[in-house]
Amino acid sequence: MWARRTARGLTAAALVLAGAHTPAAAQPASRLATTPEALLAAPLFFHGRQVAIHGQVADAAGQTRLQVAIDEADLGRRNAPQVFVFWRDAPAGATGEIRGEFWDLGRLDADDGRFAAYDFQGMLEIATRGRWPSRGEVFVILGAEMLDDRLPSTPTLRGIAMAPERYADREVTVVGRFRGRNLYGDLPGPLNKSRWDFVLQSADAAIWTSGLQPRGDGFNLDPGRRVDTGKWLSVTGTVRTEGPTVWIDASSLALSEAPEETLVVDIETTPVTKAPPPTVIFSAPVADETAVDRTAPVRIQFSWDMDGRSFRDRVRVTYAGRPQGPPPAPPQFTVTYNEGNRGLLIRFDEPLEPFQTVRVELLEGIAAVDGQPLAPWTLTFYTGS
Repeated sequence: MWARRTARGLTAAALVLAGAHTPAAAQPASRLATTPEALLAAPLFFHGRQVAIHGQVADAAGQTRLQVAIDEADLGRRNAPQVFVFWRDAPAGATGEIRGEFWDLGRLDADDGRFAAYDFQGMLEIATRGRWPSRGEVFVILGAEMLDDRLPSTPTLRGIAMAPERYADREVTVVGRFRGRNLYGDLPGPLNKSRWDFVLQSADAAIWTSGLQPRGDGFNLDPGRRVDTGKWLSVTGTVRTEGPTVWIDASSLALSEAPEETLVVDIETTPVTKAPPPTVIFSAPVADETAVDRTAPVRIQFSWDMDGRSFRDRVRVTYAGRPQGPPPAPPQFTVTYNEGNRGLLIRFDEPLEPFQTVRVELLEGIAAVDGQPLAPWTLTFYTGS
């Protein structure tokens, strides 16, 4: 069960002293403006979220398929994944702004009741010869609406995020809110182009900025500090693309006012019902187990895909102590979340103290990838000699 895939996602020191607490990470915009290529490059990040893309669709034996330009070598796959669109109302055209909920079908169970209103069989006959897909093989955009082409003639942050090919290698000036080094999870992963990389965000879109320290007349911002976020910056630079990754290679920065660009009012949609909150479905050791091996790791498995970043600083391990004296100092440990098997692995730097009551706590703020919170959870067990 626990060896299906090598560990991916979060690997971090996660010691939390008794009484410590870190507030939950701020969530990105409820809708994410992006590209079809970015959806396929980071499907777990977008899974279960409302997205807005500028795209073109085509008919495929009565099913609607999104046209995606992908590099199969970059994706490391022999067969290109496919994205199918299920409309709320059929569109008049084939190109425009498409909004809906993005799902990796292979991450769902075939009998998931949330999707009973959708008939996937015709799509599966085309994509997989009728079998239920594996993860990363077939994607769907559900409850979709197509709006007229809303890309502005003048470059904006949202326009670049949705259609970077229109602006690649061009100098632009855009205005956005400083969000630090992706401190709010607006984008799937780090840029790693310079020590001063930071995210610029506006409306439902975000892109990276690189190459210049975010300081100037009246401001000196630290990409690693949330207290510095929120200021509006005007950034001039050249749009760069590398696969699905988009950034502005900045040449100048200045403080600015909020732009006129705002979220386009949403058309009423029929959202997919959210899943129940995630729960712990397995642990080793089990609750109240005795004579537990002091060198063994703790394994915890969840009912839904979890946001690996949410475990950071929200796992606590302590000794309960004995009546005759104070407990030993909390053990040092590392935490690894494996998205392949929805499992959390806690490894201790040194063997646990003998004949001790050990308490493992998952604190408030841990969440599934769709934002559903995990209720605080505690495991207690007893070490042997």
